[in-house]
Amino acid sequence: MILKENDILHLKLLEEYKILDTLPEQMYDDITALAASICNAPMALISMIDEHRQFFKSHFGTDISQTPIKHSICRHAISSGQEYFEITDLRTDNRFKENPLVTEDPKIVSYFGVPLVSEEGIAFGTLCIFNTVSQQLNDRQRKAVVVLASQVVHLLELRKKNFLLEAYRKKLDSYSSDMEEFAFIAAHDLRSPLRGINSFLKMLESKNITVWDEKDRVYLNFIYENVQRMDKLVLDLLDYAKTHMNHSDEETINVKKLATDLFEGLTKGTETPRPELSVSEIPEITTSRIALTIVFQNLIANALKYQLKENTPKIEISHSETKTEWIFEVRDNGIGIEQEYLPVIFQPFKRLHNQSEYNGSGLGLAACKTIIKNLNGSISVKSEKNKGSIFTFTLPK
Repeated sequence: MILKENDILHLKLLEEYKILDTLPEQMYDDITALAASICNAPMALISMIDEHRQFFKSHFGTDISQTPIKHSICRHAISSGQEYFEITDLRTDNRFKENPLVTEDPKIVSYFGVPLVSEEGIAFGTLCIFNTVSQQLNDRQRKAVVVLASQVVHLLELRKKNFLLEAYRKKLDSYSSDMEEFAFIAAHDLRSPLRGINSFLKMLESKNITVWDEKDRVYLNFIYENVQRMDKLVLDLLDYAKTHMNHSDEETINVKKLATDLFEGLTKGTETPRPELSVSEIPEITTSRIALTIVFQNLIANALKYQLKENTPKIEISHSETKTEWIFEVRDNGIGIEQEYLPVIFQPFKRLHNQSEYNGSGLGLAACKTIIKNLNGSISVKSEKNKGSIFTFTLPK
């Protein structure tokens, strides 16, 4: 059979809905039950027609789940191009009087069908009413069935969108996995020559080379420091790549313990003055542990790093909440940020100090912003030079 263009679009639409031969579902059965009740009829069905048969997604009042397409009354409703298709007595209509649905059980006498039309204007099925006696619906009943038919279409369109979203999610997961693998391979390959240079420098440093003067040793140390800086940059780039990956590993987290453990790890072996940390009593929250760890790791590390020499680093972590989100503040007494730089502080590779003052890659805050954005939160900063900064970020409940 040669299919017309409309038939091809019709069949493609049914494939997108993934509805043919699916099991009964309450939401569709509720619609047919309501339609039958409104019309005072014993049967109501949701039909969808493919190349060879009509499938009934819901069939209130009858056990018929499908029929051959040649017995379909609904295909006439679909091809009519009308808002509804009504036959008050099928027994007197030459198109249907020999139809097995009319001559045999369930011995249908009257038919009322509203075409199901997609958002693209493609008719693919009906919401139909069967009765075993001659019946003509009134305007109120007709309008009600038309409205119910539109609800069937809305449910199917939502179903299609859910399938598209799921396919998109799987694609993102696959992309995330590929990116993670690439990032690890790239980091390994980039660090290998750096490790070789580093080992060679250490070997040179260990040898008692008498021809070297003080300037030579300064140059050697300069090379060594830049190798270390490059290695740190590669690791930071790897961490930044991770921020663009899918963080769907939600779990219940003790935020106070997480922040305290990170602080202890970052300050272990620190000479006096010993940095101080204050964390308010924060309820356990549910989110990605990996993501939250990276955020607090960067904010605490920055608070410890960007300090005046005479300062005892002090960090305060507090929280508040609304009905829909958690709000966290990380406050420090560091060197602060000048107002003119606040709008660009979260941009990748944006550094406000040279490496001799404070080393780093300029990726930490950019990573924080990306992660929090991916979690549907936000981050902002208030700061005053030489008085400290307050980083505020939100996460949805």
